Amino acid sequence: MSVSETVEKIHTALSGKKKEEVILDVIMSNNYNKRIEISQNYKQQYEISLFEDINSKIGGDFGKCAAQTFLSPLEFCIYHLKIGIEKSNACAMEQLTSKSIEELKIIEEAYKTETQKDLKSEIEKKFSGAVGKNILNLFDTPRVTNHKPNKQECEKYAKILVEAEPKNWTEDENIFKEIFIQRSPEELIMIARYYLKLTGNNLIDIIESKTKGLNQTLLKEILYNNILPHELFADKIYNAIKGLGTDEEVLSRALVARCELDMSSMRDIYYEKYKVTMKEDIIGDTSENYQKLCIYLSEK
Repeated sequence: MSVSETVEKIHTALSGKKKEEVILDVIMSNNYNKRIEISQNYKQQYEISLFEDINSKIGGDFGKCAAQTFLSPLEFCIYHLKIGIEKSNACAMEQLTSKSIEELKIIEEAYKTETQKDLKSEIEKKFSGAVGKNILNLFDTPRVTNHKPNKQECEKYAKILVEAEPKNWTEDENIFKEIFIQRSPEELIMIARYYLKLTGNNLIDIIESKTKGLNQTLLKEILYNNILPHELFADKIYNAIKGLGTDEEVLSRALVARCELDMSSMRDIYYEKYKVTMKEDIIGDTSENYQKLCIYLSEK
């Protein structure tokens, strides 16, 4: 089916009784790039974004998740950034900590266009203290590109972390900028190895046990997003499912964000850590078309 035919099919279905089934079929029949093409065509033809149309005409968890599968990376980022800033939570950090300075400039401009608000000013309002300052430092502190880390330099940075209390890793702006923001992913990996050698402790484990709140969240988002994003999002899915109730917002966001990117690695680490497949957990905590959509996204 051509893009124009698919667009017409969706538009007709959104006014009918089987809208969920049609949208699910379209998502499962078209890869990410094709869905973006469909979304762009839909906007041109009907002067409304497909994301908005699905959201307004299909309720519940299925509608919210399905609509996101038609967002471009920038649209997806801005959508969740608005939510994360409003709630002052990890969602905002998730969108920002994985981006380069160049990407953050584009995001800043798009946020202004979308909301008529200044992104940095909004961050200052919603995130106080060291967390707010450190998030803002992401916008003007370039991460170096260094695929072959200097061992002596990385050992030096590891010793700085050892000598400083973990609670000060975010409070000391120089430590946070010089190590957690500026260092390349390869350097961060080597620093973590030296930290383990010097202390016998895993860097992530120390962050989880010795820091708390949004400071802990920010450190984890930066490290995982730059070193092990597939493990970060596998953990998000697990935590969204386990416990009392399901956090559908986090589950949907994680599945859509990583679909067709590194989902295979996420499934592997999920089973390795939790001794159950991601699919089994999704089936146990979701139902009907939302379940079908989540399973589809988790298998791509």
